Amino acid sequence: MKQLYTLTLVLLLSCASAFAQDNAKIKDIRELLHLTKAGELGMQAIKTSMESMRRTNTSVPAELWDEFEKAFTAEDLVNLNIPIYDKHYTHQDIQDMIALYKTPLGQKMLEKTPLVMQESMLKGQQYGQEVAMRIIQKMQAEGKLPKN
Repeated sequence: MKQLYTLTLVLLLSCASAFAQDNAKIKDIRELLHLTKAGELGMQAIKTSMESMRRTNTSVPAELWDEFEKAFTAEDLVNLNIPIYDKHYTHQDIQDMIALYKTPLGQKMLEKTPLVMQESMLKGQQYGQEVAMRIIQKMQAEGKLPKN
């Protein structure tokens, strides 16, 4: 009977230790996501997307878009991402990223990444338009599309 109690105690302690480690990792993931302003960046992306949808779907009442936009919160977006970070990164990875983002280089990365992403998206759109024009011109030359 004593062995059963010892085994039960060992199992409980190991479960408690694993739970504490998981809690510490989740706490650190939350810190990382707040440090990187993941929730705020997600909200900016949602707002931009909403503005675009409002312009292209003018028959939808503005009140619906307003309510839809209010339904999102930065904290909800952080919470949605915690399991993803937990799945793909070890606790040490998360701690290393936190350490990086607290350095001057990490702070510069946080400051510049939205600008780099914005410029990259713009260049990607321009490139896509150029490729589309080349394909259209080629297909017109081959008689597969009518010329304007």
